[in-house]
Amino acid sequence: MHRDNFNTVRLILVTPILLFVLLAAGCSSSKTVFDVPHKITGVIMMVGNEPFTRLAIRTGDDTVYLIKCSGSVRQILLSNQGRKVELLYIGIERKRPADEIDVVNAVVESN
Repeated sequence: MHRDNFNTVRLILVTPILLFVLLAAGCSSSKTVFDVPHKITGVIMMVGNEPFTRLAIRTGDDTVYLIKCSGSVRQILLSNQGRKVELLYIGIERKRPADEIDVVNAVVESN
């Protein structure tokens, strides 16, 4: 009888820990870093509501990517909202509601 109680207590203690580990692993994002920068072309826009707005790019197929970049690239993008740009990025992180790209350079296309 004592052995059965011990197994029950152990099961009660271990189950929440296992559930937490499985949920944490399932909710994590996956980040890919590239050896060579990749290009993406689209229109620069802001998404979200103040004070939580973010820079983003909308591609030709209506896919939206959040942008993570340095201050100098950010200034270029902020001053060219609504314009078509080509971005060089070195990584992409799969997130919700949109994937996030690590931008290293931006080229504004002339009209």
